[in-house]
Amino acid sequence: MSSQTDLDQGGTFRQLERIYLGPSVGWINVPQAAVLPIVATGTYAISRGTNLITINTNSNVTINLPSSKASAQTPQAIPGQWVLIPVTIIDIGGFANANTYNINANGAELIDGFAQIRLNASYGVYVLKPILETGGWNLTQ
Repeated sequence: MSSQTDLDQGGTFRQLERIYLGPSVGWINVPQAAVLPIVATGTYAISRGTNLITINTNSNVTINLPSSKASAQTPQAIPGQWVLIPVTIIDIGGFANANTYNINANGAELIDGFAQIRLNASYGVYVLKPILETGGWNLTQ
């Protein structure tokens, strides 16, 4: 698996942008594009801030999502955790019908009431919106 933290050599593309969160928080840098390409079988632990996961492998893949819950501190203390960044997971290879692509929530968090969902439509896509206050994910597509 390519590294999600070694941005120089890891193969994970991350582009940041500055956004303004109001006078009490100010400007912060957030990922605009953080792409993780999956091209081999395995289990992948996703880093917070990754917002596009492309799957292009004719084998089974398990994706473990990070916690979506923001910290107990206010946005002024840790502003980056209070930015709403949806995660898009897409089968760009068209192999989902023949393989198992499981997406697991973190710990006791849920994805629209389920601990695990499966991407089983070739060229299918899920867009997951984090629930910052309580943890978990909402399926928006």
